[in-house]
Amino acid sequence: MTDITHVTPKDMPDLLGMIRKLCAFHGDTCVMGLAATQAQFIDGPLTGLIARMDGKAAGYAALEPHWRPMLHGDLLDIAHLFVEEPLRGRGIGKALIAAARTHAMQVGASRLVIGTSPDNPGAASAYRAMGLAEISTAPGPRFEIPIDAGW
Repeated sequence: MTDITHVTPKDMPDLLGMIRKLCAFHGDTCVMGLAATQAQFIDGPLTGLIARMDGKAAGYAALEPHWRPMLHGDLLDIAHLFVEEPLRGRGIGKALIAAARTHAMQVGASRLVIGTSPDNPGAASAYRAMGLAEISTAPGPRFEIPIDAGW
């Protein structure tokens, strides 16, 4: 069973480990340490969701708010979505997106979006398979997650 909760200070080591894996996947080096990561997720602007299976970290989503003067409520961007490689294909990503949607509704967001790199066609295919509406193709595929309609 997958449990998804908001990130707390005790989740920071697991979260940072997964962030580093996501950076490596994209060929980047993660320069953030534990304190800087906590400052972003606990004290700062990001909301983190962590998925656990049998008590072990399985994935995370990082939600980044963006104020837009043409919207009633923030746009929330799922800036990071990561699932541990051996656990992919088990619905954890979809569960994280659903939890992000619930959070968006709770905070009165007007839009929830997620994007992916053009170098990651598997993620774009997964979002299309979930029925997410594609909203642009540059610089990479972006998708909108409905907030007020059933999904």
